[in-house]
Amino acid sequence: MLRLQTSDAHRDLEDKLALLSRPSDRQRFLAVLERFHGFHAVWETAIRRRSRYAAFHAPRSRLPHLRRDLAALGRTTGEVSRLPLCREAERLVSDDAAALGSLYVLEGSTLGGQVIARELAGAGWLPSGGLTYFNPYGPRTGEMWRGFRAWLSAQDADDRAATEGARRTFRLLQDWVAA
Repeated sequence: MLRLQTSDAHRDLEDKLALLSRPSDRQRFLAVLERFHGFHAVWETAIRRRSRYAAFHAPRSRLPHLRRDLAALGRTTGEVSRLPLCREAERLVSDDAAALGSLYVLEGSTLGGQVIARELAGAGWLPSGGLTYFNPYGPRTGEMWRGFRAWLSAQDADDRAATEGARRTFRLLQDWVAA
């Protein structure tokens, strides 16, 4: 249901970010990772503090991957700590249904992230070990996605509200990351 109801928003985000159009552009990917960091730093904190889904999300956190990737690309801990934050991301978990929709978007991004990771594999600027943000689960991505979908289907949430939460997440990512 969520996939069908959000396919246009997903496509709009992919088109706006155009991550596959310039895989050899190190500066572009550094800027994108910095923006993703600003989003996740707020969003993941909100999930941990305000959502009943904190325990489910904890092992799926992408912040460690972003910090590792930014360090591998030359950013210091101090520089990372001063990156702009996407304060609006906190609103994406304002209620359980919205949080589910938002979780759907972020978990789903690991599927597309595999494609991005493959495209980047030949880039001469890629740090040793690649950019783990885009492929945080490695060969377990399919297993993790199936686990997420099973968990999601067991949740009792208003489908319309979850869909709106997913659509708001796509829009915010489009506005924030592509800025």
